[in-house]
Amino acid sequence: MVSAALLLFIIVLLFSFVIYSFSKRLIYKLNKRVLARNLAVLKNGKYLADYNNLSESDIREKLILPFFQTLGYNTFDMREFKVFQKRTTFLPDYITKKWDNSRLCKRSLYIKFEKFSDEAVDLKNFIYNDNRMQGANIDELMSKLYFEGEYYILTNGYLYLFFDKHYKTGSNKFSFCFNLKNFSKSDVAHLAYFTKQYMFLELADVYRA
Repeated sequence: MVSAALLLFIIVLLFSFVIYSFSKRLIYKLNKRVLARNLAVLKNGKYLADYNNLSESDIREKLILPFFQTLGYNTFDMREFKVFQKRTTFLPDYITKKWDNSRLCKRSLYIKFEKFSDEAVDLKNFIYNDNRMQGANIDELMSKLYFEGEYYILTNGYLYLFFDKHYKTGSNKFSFCFNLKNFSKSDVAHLAYFTKQYMFLELADVYRA
């Protein structure tokens, strides 16, 4: 009797995992198609073209928030897209969160705006180094005292540097850089892994469904 129950449990678990994997793959493919079109709108928009004349508030409202909207996040919902008004140096400006039945299930992306230059980013070696940075450095931002997410994103409004949770302190190495001014199909394909639907879907969701 116990063996039969265990076997049934294993079958259900495997079946759920298959559904989960299929759903993740389908979500990824659909989001990849939609992203390319929506990102092109941002890339060719008037605000990015006039970047050098934008204020900090303009960059946040006209570039950064729309960018995360294209990734599927509801930037108007404070529960899903937490905004830190005071923007303390050691805290992120935004955090994306998954909620279910009024319970916090997951923190995925921590996001910080710093107006760094292109020269601060070494795309060949995946290293960020800006000696002029006035705010907190990436080591401090990703300290376990403050960081509980999957990725930390450092952005100047058009360059989005992704540092994953396995970041090695002192390395300044990021895992992926998306350039809104100049991106390829492979860049969009990589970015699709960071959409809300892909990042928030978990195996437990299959059981609830």
